[in-house]
Amino acid sequence: MIRLLYPAKRHQLHVMRITALIVILLAGCASLEPDITSARDSWLDAPYDEVVLRWGTPVRSTKLTDGRDVYTWVSDGALPRSSVRPSIGVSGGSGGMSIGTGVIFGSGGSERVRCERTLIFKGGRVEEQTWQGPVEYCNTFRRN
Repeated sequence: MIRLLYPAKRHQLHVMRITALIVILLAGCASLEPDITSARDSWLDAPYDEVVLRWGTPVRSTKLTDGRDVYTWVSDGALPRSSVRPSIGVSGGSGGMSIGTGVIFGSGGSERVRCERTLIFKGGRVEEQTWQGPVEYCNTFRRN
């Protein structure tokens, strides 16, 4: 009876070790990727005119009931495919911050990508933002 339990426990220990290794590898990959937050935050307090001069005319706009203006810019491009690439959506402003993540698997060629940036302006300056898209592409829209 003891011999029957030993292989099962050894298998369970092996599975736990593999799971821990996968978690460590994924955490390591995520920490090596650039962060979209710094690119997004570089536009805080930027005037509307500067954003338009840099990104062109927004594709959507609306006015909130509190008088703030909301504008969305969408940019499409292509990136070379890699074997593993995380995608992060970051939203934040003076009231807080939220983050969503995903992992894309693929190889070879290039991949169509999109970075969507929605900025909320108060008094003509960026107060809050939501950026969605691949980190490496969205980071190209950083304010210099």
